[in-house]
Amino acid sequence: MKIILSLLVSILFLSTPLFAKDMDGEFAVFGVGADSCQQYLDSRKPGGKKAYEYQVWMQAYFSAFNLIVSKTYNIIGTTPMSDMLDWLDDHCGYKPDELFVNAVAALTTRLYPGRMNIAPNKDTAGKWNKTFGSDK
Repeated sequence: MKIILSLLVSILFLSTPLFAKDMDGEFAVFGVGADSCQQYLDSRKPGGKKAYEYQVWMQAYFSAFNLIVSKTYNIIGTTPMSDMLDWLDDHCGYKPDELFVNAVAALTTRLYPGRMNIAPNKDTAGKWNKTFGSDK
């Protein structure tokens, strides 16, 4: 089962985003994730409404990703929020009709190689030695 799950996750990141969908390729999206990229961009303009909601929604998406995807402690890695928002601004500028959830999924694919796959300051050497029986 772990091999199948790992294979599916690998396929997810080696191709265009493949997420759990029904047999018609549809899935439920909640909150501002169901908004268009244009609505996101409008929120970023001076006087725009809901800009903070998009950031909170994206952080919840990343938290769920961290929980679900194997060997991922923190998908964001060391990427600052400002860089992620700049990337989304550019991406959504090219694809204003795309759903915000799909833009965030594309960002996640972009962030994946720089993710933290283990908690910082964790004693991995001790765990490694215990697992593989090193005498040190």
